[in-house]
This record gives sequence, C-alpha cells and structure tokens, in this order.
Amino acid sequence: MRVATLLPGLAGRGVLLAAPDDAEQVRRTVAGSGFAVADVAGPATGLREAQAAIARALRLPETAGRNLDALVDSLRDLATWWPEDERVALLWPGAEELVEADLPGFLTLTEILRAATEDLWRGGGPGDRQFETIAFVRRHGVRSLGEAQA
Repeated sequence: MRVATLLPGLAGRGVLLAAPDDAEQVRRTVAGSGFAVADVAGPATGLREAQAAIARALRLPETAGRNLDALVDSLRDLATWWPEDERVALLWPGAEELVEADLPGFLTLTEILRAATEDLWRGGGPGDRQFETIAFVRRHGVRSLGEAQA
C-alpha cells in the first residue's frame, strides 16, 4: 500500500510533502503499516549536505553521500542495504531549509528519490522494495493533514 493511500492529505508523487506538525502522525502511520523508517538527521541548506544526510539515513555507502551517480546506483540496490525490509520510508524533516536555500538542489534530490520509488517496485519479486520519501516542508503551499481533510 502506498503512503499516499494511507495518508491521502499528503501532496506529491514519489516524494510526498507533509507539514512538520504532522510528523508524528506520519511516522506512526507508516511504521504501523509495516514500513521501516529512515530519518534524515538535521536540516541541510545545500545539495551535498542534504545528499550526505539522505545517504546516512538510508545506510548507503559513503560514496552515495558525495556522488549523485553513486546515490542513484545505491538506491537501485536498496535491498542490499535493507535486506530485511520490503518497505522503507525516508522521513526528511526540515526539507524546507533546502527548498529555500537551494531549490535546484532540492529538485535534483527529489527527482532521484522519485525515480527510485518508481524503479524499486516491479510487482513484488525478489529484491523489490517499496520505497517512499516524505519531505516535511513548512509553508510553500503544504497543508497539514487536518487542513487537507477539511
């Protein structure tokens, strides 16, 4: 089941946007639905800083944190890094810091994460992973779940 189905008020496709006030509800819902949760630590204001934080959160090789091609390749091999978990949710608090400081960097990373979401699930075969990213963004038109349902 997709996170957007579990939490229909979230915006986006591949990389979902959520209000920071909904972080605990999002965490409870995805964890309670069988997702392993990976947390991006701390806000980042630059592409490389955010890339490194995402790679650390997903337990990817160090090269994935400094080379975009290595990040793409490592995400394709997510089953290697998360062998026990068929469903992985990346929670990215403070994503608005990157949006505001380096919008092209944010768009680059979200495109890589979105592509990984699409590429990793091929119907449930060996090595398939359901991978979803929830970026917590204050402002920028992102509404809280309560507002979205009203």
